[in-house]
Amino acid sequence: MKEEIRKNLLSAGVAAVGFSRAGKVEDEVTLKYDEWIAEGFHGEMEYLRRHAPLKRTTNNVLPGAKTVISLAFSYYPDEWRDETLPYVSAYAYSEDYHIVLRERLRPIVEGFKLKYGGIWRICIDSAPISERYWALRSGIGRRGLNGAVIVDGCGTFAFLVEILTTLELDPDTSSDEKCMGCRKCIDVCPSGALCGDGTMDARRCINYLTIEKKGDFSDEEKNLLREGNGYLFGCDKCLRICPHNSLSTHNSEIKKSQLFKMSESIRKANLSEFLQMDGDSFKSKFNRSPLQYVGYPILRRNSETLINSDNSQ
Repeated sequence: MKEEIRKNLLSAGVAAVGFSRAGKVEDEVTLKYDEWIAEGFHGEMEYLRRHAPLKRTTNNVLPGAKTVISLAFSYYPDEWRDETLPYVSAYAYSEDYHIVLRERLRPIVEGFKLKYGGIWRICIDSAPISERYWALRSGIGRRGLNGAVIVDGCGTFAFLVEILTTLELDPDTSSDEKCMGCRKCIDVCPSGALCGDGTMDARRCINYLTIEKKGDFSDEEKNLLREGNGYLFGCDKCLRICPHNSLSTHNSEIKKSQLFKMSESIRKANLSEFLQMDGDSFKSKFNRSPLQYVGYPILRRNSETLINSDNSQ
């Protein structure tokens, strides 16, 4: 049954599949996370504080869960956005992965329910579950100094998904492997947000500033965003520079998923465009885009910050 499930998932475009015993997250991991929250490193992301108690066991997500099936989908891009334009993270090049992956996995999981029985739940980012912890427990990757799970065949560009089930399936060997420790991700971080131990101060992270932060930027934050051609939506410089994108344990090539292709709206998006459109035109043009997650006011704020700089487009 287990290998049949794995085979079905791999045939659906999953790059890596691993199994682990559901249950309680290790105390050491929970304590480290709680300390990170207590230090205020989560910034304005109060949902992380609220979800902290829920993340301690899978029973808070699916009562009676026996198995966590961890999946990785590659989103390594076929092409990079024009570097003369403001920066947009690669995960936002195509349709929102929450939508794409749920649409891809739902019929497969429904098939598992019919064939094998049990209760199943698909978790894609929004559920209160420690994704990276369970990915490592399931053996599908290794931990980078920037906190990313590096997956063979995906490198650092991997969407993580968990499927919880009340069926008891044999676990795979967990992974305690680390990255090669070159520190390139630490050195390239534009804002010094990475702590070097797999954690970050989100308050300094450009990804956080352009997506999660509400309200106005400080002068320091404005200067951070205006580096180069400017950061419009996110930052993945620490992902791009990772040598594991070309090296893997099994010397496999990076898999460029056919699920995630750059949209024309992202390919050509520029600052002036965001200042000229209104909320309705934004929703229409960026329908099913990750940019919809932050909404038009945030994208307009980011654009205004950049267009008022000396480096504006």
